[in-house]
Amino acid sequence: MSGVMEAGQKCVSGVCCDCWTNGCGCNGAFGAIADGLEAVNPAMEYCADCIWLMGSPLAFPLVFCFPAGPETDPPGGGWQISMLSAPLKRPLKCLLYTACTPCGQWHMRRKALKGDMTKYKLWQGMHDGPQCCARRCPGAPITIEAGTYGEQDCPNLFLCAEVTCLAGIWSTCCAFQVTRRLIKDEYNLGTDPTEHRVNSCIRFFSRLAAQLCGCAICLRCSSCLVGCCAPDSEGAQECSGEAGRASRACFQCVRICWRGIWSVKILAMGCMSAQQDYELVYDQPLTVKPVVVSNKMERGQDEQMERGAVSGEEDDSWWKKPPPAQGPSRN
Repeated sequence: MSGVMEAGQKCVSGVCCDCWTNGCGCNGAFGAIADGLEAVNPAMEYCADCIWLMGSPLAFPLVFCFPAGPETDPPGGGWQISMLSAPLKRPLKCLLYTACTPCGQWHMRRKALKGDMTKYKLWQGMHDGPQCCARRCPGAPITIEAGTYGEQDCPNLFLCAEVTCLAGIWSTCCAFQVTRRLIKDEYNLGTDPTEHRVNSCIRFFSRLAAQLCGCAICLRCSSCLVGCCAPDSEGAQECSGEAGRASRACFQCVRICWRGIWSVKILAMGCMSAQQDYELVYDQPLTVKPVVVSNKMERGQDEQMERGAVSGEEDDSWWKKPPPAQGPSRN
């Protein structure tokens, strides 16, 4: 980066007039911006140093800062065991699904299909349709059509590719979500309260990381432009250096956020996979999906929301509102 800036400064010095290279009279403004960034940067760097532990599995307790979602009948979305109790009921399985997520999700999909791999299709057809560039430009790659790639000839190999590489770095997560949706649909199950917390936590920190990344990119570009365009301005060079420092602090926070998101996701997948394993062993689906019985307001308020305001629909693109029912029971 320093080499690029030096080359840019030499180019500007050789082509532009002295007024331009001296900052066009804005030396004082650049200096004021540099002073502001210099005051803010230590706090940003201190924040990044303080939250580094959150880029690890120690970030998981943060999920309990988020709401558990509406109460359902039966409780907990109808699962036989809760997500939090799954590691106690299935400790070895939970360890397997967490320590080796691709292998664990390969095994879990086979188990969800009851070992009948003739039922296997790429992502079970749940990601069919235009993806990537095809969403914006019909005819561009990629449009997925499960069942048309010869999965029936070698389903185990296709499943192995699905959980490891077909969706890039998100392959294992995509495979897990498909399997969980498959089990929920087959057994008429809802969302576990802790699963709802995890989804809300990941959504929040993903948006935070995206915003920090945008700020970091803007600061880095500004730093380069100011440093290159006004090489003889002391204020501009100081501003460029402080902007670069702020950019590095933002990128450090982004990396910590993403490591924390991955840590929480992997732990959650291990717990939920053990929960699914227990459910498949029990093998008693609900007759209907769980229904929302209350939706208490947050911020410590105990009163229920008005009946007309309780929609019962979770903010999750995987699921639709469950149909009304009198009283769910197992066969």
